[in-house]
Amino acid sequence: MRHSLLLSLSLIATSAASAQAPPAPQARLLAALQANRLPLTMSDGRPAGPGWDWLVQEARNARFTLIGEEHGVAETAQLAAALFTALRASGYSRFAIELSPPIAQDVEAAARRNGLQGITEFLTTPGVFTFYNMREEAQFVADVVAAGPRNERVLYGFDREVFSDRYLISKLEPKVPPGARAAFARLKEASDSARAKNARTGNPDDLFFLGQDSALASALRAAWPNPDPESDAVLRTIEGSLAIETAERTGGLWPYMQRRTQWMRSNMAALLRTGSPKILMKFGYNHMIRGANYFNEFDIGTMADEVAALTGERAFHILVLPGPGSRQATPWGGSVASDSVDEMRAGDQRLARVLSNANATGHEVIDLRPLRRLAMRGLESWNADLVRTIHGYDAVVIWKGAHAASGLTAPRPKP
Repeated sequence: MRHSLLLSLSLIATSAASAQAPPAPQARLLAALQANRLPLTMSDGRPAGPGWDWLVQEARNARFTLIGEEHGVAETAQLAAALFTALRASGYSRFAIELSPPIAQDVEAAARRNGLQGITEFLTTPGVFTFYNMREEAQFVADVVAAGPRNERVLYGFDREVFSDRYLISKLEPKVPPGARAAFARLKEASDSARAKNARTGNPDDLFFLGQDSALASALRAAWPNPDPESDAVLRTIEGSLAIETAERTGGLWPYMQRRTQWMRSNMAALLRTGSPKILMKFGYNHMIRGANYFNEFDIGTMADEVAALTGERAFHILVLPGPGSRQATPWGGSVASDSVDEMRAGDQRLARVLSNANATGHEVIDLRPLRRLAMRGLESWNADLVRTIHGYDAVVIWKGAHAASGLTAPRPKP
């Protein structure tokens, strides 16, 4: 009898404790995530609403503002252009983008000549192709250049080059000194051969930058000791881009990411050495996060935070993702449902799904900073990408029914 009574009391106590036990750490975090949202509207490419006002205010108070995107979304390009315009009065006058340094400079020159039409004509020139060959991205660049200072360079590229080898090589050809002509001829021949082979096979690994060795460019640089500044930038870009892709071809993803990160950080450092004012950046979201990125590299997002901290300032990191019902462009034309895109191979735990609100009636902005106290220990075996994002980004924009960016009219090279 006594044993039975004790057992009953024990069961009652256990049930009461279970009823009062706090929810699991991930449940508390997800509940806070769903509750902490501000609305954002987009009308004719113009953002508005409490979410937009909050983004602008936070960015105004930062030394750097970084937009980490899922590529190919029309609304993201429009948001970035509007944000630069809104931040001009608070000292922002430079915009860094995911193009190579020479191509970014020539895109800006085209914009200054003839706005959107000038950019379109440049990007559809034979021998030129970039991931900015989308109408909304071209418009974004035109708007940024128009909003920037008139007599100063605005647009800076930090990334490597992938497709435009013929164009870059053609910029060198009139300037090659006699002692470097043999090395230049070998570089040009390799470019021509790669183009012909890719036309036959359609294999992207046959493209010049993806299939040739950086020794070709290193030999040309060694034979051309004192190039003019424009030629030097082109030579460095060709050599650096070949080295990045050679690292992937010979060693896989880790050396590729490491080499590419080093290249982008060196280009960011070159801009910072000019004493540049506030900078806005727009890259893929793997590059813009603070701390180790999703492949455990310390990318330019981390560099921005460290540089800002040197003067007691800060960087403001915005993640922008297509949410429910969205579509995004592919580099080769056409579009796909955003829900089918899983670059990080995270499955159902991909950020666009976990961060989205299934009941949202429109676009939303999430302030991630209040969630950091919940994204501490106890979640190690759960969603590592989400925990990393909460600490690595300050805000998230989730599009509801975003549109795919539309292509320019020129034919694209085969993938």
